[in-house]
Amino acid sequence: MSEKPEKNKDALKITGQSRSRRGMVYDLKANGNRLTLSVFPRESSDEPNEWRVEARVSSGAEDAAVTHWAATREEALREVGRVWTEKAQASGLAAFDWDAVATALQSVKAI
Repeated sequence: MSEKPEKNKDALKITGQSRSRRGMVYDLKANGNRLTLSVFPRESSDEPNEWRVEARVSSGAEDAAVTHWAATREEALREVGRVWTEKAQASGLAAFDWDAVATALQSVKAI
């Protein structure tokens, strides 16, 4: 009898997705850390570009968010990941594998 390979419980995965008033919200989890990503299209000509991605983590007193506008959802996500990584190193925020985040979001056609 063969055993099933163990799933990596710490691997990044989408734990929920929902529509918000303005766009889509994705909840992700990796290594026990939760991340919420919101993806919004431009709603007015006052907004700086076509897509906005916001990454947010909230844990107790700590509430951190990074937002970026870009021509595509993927470009906005890549820049959010770059800035998040810089902030994480400087302020001790949870680190995430942003390539894995992009792959997970591609799997549900979010980017």
